Amino acid sequence: MNQLPDFDALQRAVEPKEFDSDPLPGWAGLATLFGAPAADPAQLAHGTDGWVAAGVPFDATASSRPGAAEGPRAVRQASLVFSSYLTSLGQYRMLDTRSGRTFRYHAPRVADTGDLHVYPTDTVRTFQAVAAGTRRLSAAAPRLVLLNGDHSTTFPTFAGFRAGRLDRGARRVGFVNIDHHFDFGNWSALHGPLYHGSNSRRISELPGMHPEDIAFVGVGDVTKYDQLRGLLDRGFHVVPGSQLLRQGAERALAPVIEDLGTRCDTVYVSLDIDVLDSAVATGTGHVTMGGIGAGDLLDVYEALRALPVEAVDVAEVAPRYDPSGSTAQIAARLLFEFLFRTDGAAPDLAPWADPPSGD
Repeated sequence: MNQLPDFDALQRAVEPKEFDSDPLPGWAGLATLFGAPAADPAQLAHGTDGWVAAGVPFDATASSRPGAAEGPRAVRQASLVFSSYLTSLGQYRMLDTRSGRTFRYHAPRVADTGDLHVYPTDTVRTFQAVAAGTRRLSAAAPRLVLLNGDHSTTFPTFAGFRAGRLDRGARRVGFVNIDHHFDFGNWSALHGPLYHGSNSRRISELPGMHPEDIAFVGVGDVTKYDQLRGLLDRGFHVVPGSQLLRQGAERALAPVIEDLGTRCDTVYVSLDIDVLDSAVATGTGHVTMGGIGAGDLLDVYEALRALPVEAVDVAEVAPRYDPSGSTAQIAARLLFEFLFRTDGAAPDLAPWADPPSGD
């Protein structure tokens, strides 16, 4: 018969500090983004590198399935599985076998300031608080990660980020909306002018915004023909999901990257997770048919590295519709790769040589 170990002797034989450097499993630890230290948003200092995270747990403008208010916490929890990756993977030269590009992981400073103030039954008050909070972060932090609820919250987070950057001397701030929809509606019978389908229009109406500084990437749902025609005629960039699949993200996005990179001092990238087909990401408020795949979305983010991106958000993760947790894991993985990868080099292994260009 096996004897029980002498636990009294075992616990006396060690000091707590012996365990401090060991990683925790992905379901353990404080649920900050990538296990980053918590920070007081009122005491951030200027810096040249790093990211500051904040959440906006608000979904009061949901029209289909509520639950995106639970998204920020779910993405933080899902991100913990990556918190120990840099300790091991950061030592090695890595190869992305999808693209053939080599890179290394690096660890910029990340701090999580928790959630901005929201008022569940008062959209205007929420947007006022979120914009003010984001402006404070933008004025002090090098770069921002916003974990948003429903996509309406991208309007105040972008407005606050832009105001903070203008305070710091920026002249033009670009906006890239990665979404299955344009979100360019003007009015909802349920919610009025502020809702998850109007955020891009409200952003375009901010004083000093220009249509050519705004890009819609990944759109694939039905839309009003006259609205699309009007967007194109006014100079907005539109890259449909079908074009991404046909040409590849790097080629499809090249004109957008060239134009925004020339015009804008800094760029804000917003992701509505429903750009992914619902067969890939079930945990969202809007069921998407015909969306892009997760690999295609990775390629989009890799291409956007060429822009001066200083803010990213993830919206519409609604974990209650995805018991597997995969949707939140996808969002966390996208953020991890975008924040922690260095620029990749050209392929140097024969099996991953660049294929001939073409449609």
